[in-house]
Amino acid sequence: MGGKAAMLLVLGFSLIFLVFGNNFNSLTSRAVKNEASYYNETMAHNIAIAGANMVANAVFMDKAWDDGYFKLPYQGGILNVYITNPSGYNSKVTICHKPGTRAEHTISAPPSIKDTLLNNGDYLGDCRGTSMDPNLVLIYAEGIFPDPDKCPPFITPDTSVVYVKLQPSSFAKYGNFYDRMHAIPATGDTFDGYFHVNNTMKTWGHPVFLDKVTSKGGLVMYNTKNPEFQKGYTSGIDVKRPWDTTNFRKLGLNGGAVIRDTTKSGKRVDVEMEFKSDGTVKYRYRIFDGSPTWTPYKIQPLSDLTSNGVIYIERGNLYVKGTVRGQATIVVTKNNKSGCGRIFQTDDLKYNTDPTKDPSSNDMLGLVAEGNIRLVYNDDTKHHDIITQASLFSKNGSVGPDNRLVSNDGYLASWKILGGIIAHDVRVTAHYNSVGPYEGYKFVHKFDRRFLTRVPPHFPHAKNYEVVSWYE
Repeated sequence: MGGKAAMLLVLGFSLIFLVFGNNFNSLTSRAVKNEASYYNETMAHNIAIAGANMVANAVFMDKAWDDGYFKLPYQGGILNVYITNPSGYNSKVTICHKPGTRAEHTISAPPSIKDTLLNNGDYLGDCRGTSMDPNLVLIYAEGIFPDPDKCPPFITPDTSVVYVKLQPSSFAKYGNFYDRMHAIPATGDTFDGYFHVNNTMKTWGHPVFLDKVTSKGGLVMYNTKNPEFQKGYTSGIDVKRPWDTTNFRKLGLNGGAVIRDTTKSGKRVDVEMEFKSDGTVKYRYRIFDGSPTWTPYKIQPLSDLTSNGVIYIERGNLYVKGTVRGQATIVVTKNNKSGCGRIFQTDDLKYNTDPTKDPSSNDMLGLVAEGNIRLVYNDDTKHHDIITQASLFSKNGSVGPDNRLVSNDGYLASWKILGGIIAHDVRVTAHYNSVGPYEGYKFVHKFDRRFLTRVPPHFPHAKNYEVVSWYE
């Protein structure tokens, strides 16, 4: 029995060592595979991040850059970067890339690689019926490691994706932006949205600023020195406001609307425009040639008048009012013609769906003038509160009421603005006595928070881009 027991004991230990040895070898093998897989995933991810940064930098340097990369050898792997740039140089094909996977995205690819992508399972058109935002630069960076053409057949390369959205830094993100200030924020004034002045920042008493305030020059405080900057104040910030109407004119001629003197003699054009709550626009115009006469009124859907949202008025003036249903940016230019480049609001101008009550509202309006933007003195404005829902941009002028509305027969009304004011100068809206404003218009301003991420079509923007989102 002793010999048999010893034999069984040896066999038992041998079996145990065999099992443990097999498990140890299996564990070692899995650890090596896991380490190799982790290394491949990390390298693929790093390649994708590098590609996204490379392309973002190229766009920052050249706003129309849209070459991208395809099968670019990079750090032992392959880099593909597809870029959709609305301002790009090259023609592109819309393709649903990697449909049915977690990496599925709509991309724009050069026609030269279309067949390659389609042969790998992609298909023409948007993914799942979704379309790309025409106001954004979209970067789809794809890192593959190791290089599929160089790795052994028993190794499956890892793929990592980084998806980036960029948008121009739009001036619509400002609640107030001025090159200089003749009117001074004072006690009783509350300002909503980013506030910037490309000059000295001046305050009187205790105005309240709900968002970040910046200026190129320093801060000068009059009277009681306690302005309230709830999100802080920074000086030494210089923000240029470009004015190049070439792109606006191009947009107007390619999908937008252009109203101008077609005789090429440079005559002034006046336009009357009324937005209707059913989504139509009623408008007419006159060309100052001898005895100017108005054309008959024309009524058409806003989406038919301009498919890209731009309405371009060359060497003209705009008289506007109504209820906006849809999206538009109206650009009014002077082009070295005196008496032009101005916008006049003749009555309330508001959205069909008020975004303060329904944040999902898609109604947006941008008013862009080379000269002044004014509230007109008439029976619909004097002694009445006025509503303006839009982002207002005046390149060389100011924004505010007509002088006769400031001298308002001792009557104090309210100018209720939802949006922003971007102008060369800030204009006085009321007359004051020792108590406060007694005639004219109280400035009741609320910033349209949608404009931090979405803006009226092709609204003026700075040369720099901002990262809207970065997905890894």
